[in-house]
Amino acid sequence: MRTLRFVLVTLLLAVVALAWNALVHLVLLRKARSAVAHLFRVDLQLYAGISVGITVALLVLFVWGYTRFARDRSLREASRYGLYFALVAGLLADANQFVLYPIPAWVAAAWFGAGLVEFQLYALLLAGLLPPPRS
Repeated sequence: MRTLRFVLVTLLLAVVALAWNALVHLVLLRKARSAVAHLFRVDLQLYAGISVGITVALLVLFVWGYTRFARDRSLREASRYGLYFALVAGLLADANQFVLYPIPAWVAAAWFGAGLVEFQLYALLLAGLLPPPRS
């Protein structure tokens, strides 16, 4: 895969990720956010850049993994890849946060479900944006 295409696809997914996360956390899961708001840093806005950087780094890994391991880049394969990545990310992030912090189980489950949908969206976008490798 050409570097420019990789960068452009990753940046497009980053825009989608920012919009998705705003929709999920500020609108759809507003109740979940308020249930854990007491745990937020008082200076949370100072960490926004780090949060965006982590999101972009995760997407770099996601796109790289897809380009490296997806053989035929079909919708089915993309969906399986997105599910796999979502399960790994969900276990590392959402399930672990439930263990580490006093958050309700339903909040962690809601985040996990949103992550499953999120990575399916990314995977389907990749399947449409990246052509199958040449034989």
